[in-house]
Amino acid sequence: MYKRSIFILGAVVTAVFLSAGFASAAETITDDNGDVWHWTWNANAGTHTWAHSVSSEPDIDIKEISYSVEGQQVLLKMKVAGDIQGPNNLYYVAYNTTDAAYYMTYGNGSGMCMGFLENGTGFSYGNTTVSGDTLIGTTDLLGTGTGTTSGFYGYAYKYSHFGDTSGEWWGDWAPQEQSPWYGTENSDNGGNSGGTPGFELVLLVGAIALIAILKKN
Repeated sequence: MYKRSIFILGAVVTAVFLSAGFASAAETITDDNGDVWHWTWNANAGTHTWAHSVSSEPDIDIKEISYSVEGQQVLLKMKVAGDIQGPNNLYYVAYNTTDAAYYMTYGNGSGMCMGFLENGTGFSYGNTTVSGDTLIGTTDLLGTGTGTTSGFYGYAYKYSHFGDTSGEWWGDWAPQEQSPWYGTENSDNGGNSGGTPGFELVLLVGAIALIAILKKN
């Protein structure tokens, strides 16, 4: 009886430590309200300009992003001041560790959540759900989930036309240090290089296409 009690106590203690480990695998970044910026392109002058948005853009105004582990599932979340919606909006969250990298993206009515082991030996694909002001991506945990955080950020964009960066677009970043305008105020950066999120859009379209092919097979 004594040995059995010791075994049960050990099992309970182990479960508590494991639960504590999973509970601690959570991070949140909060973002200020009303900090959306506006990018415009002047074709005649060949320059682009960053300026604080004079229009209210609550649907891309990030309030917080978060990463957590529940059981064997990774959850990436983004909450905005308005609602996750709009055919011309793009939302993205990335969480990277020394062991694995997880990504969530949503735009134009479709989204995905994916994970990759850094050594290239593992891959997971999940889904995204939208509920009012919150976007949630879920995918399987890869490895032990104990790697050291090496990168955590998110952004939300609004285009005049989805994916078109040739005229103007609006963006918010969390944390702000990840934004292309960080450290400037109403600056004319000149030239036509940098500041355009077209690469992420290409990744989004390519990943969705890849997933569609994998599902067919």
